[in-house]
Amino acid sequence: MATVPVSSHPLFTFLFLAVRRADLRALPHREAVTAANEHHARRLLARDYVLVFAGRLPAREVSHG
Repeated sequence: MATVPVSSHPLFTFLFLAVRRADLRALPHREAVTAANEHHARRLLARDYVLVFAGRLPAREVSHG
């Protein structure tokens, strides 16, 4: 029986409403990013987007079977 490794830092999918900084007149759209916490998720997107937090979901694990 194989053991499944358990991460001490679980990953989440963070959802944001986003508008590109280059086009602030555009309609907001959804951006999703996988990260360990909201701060890291925002760092991945903040350079290009103005963000509003919309939700956090557990990240799905990938099965290679």
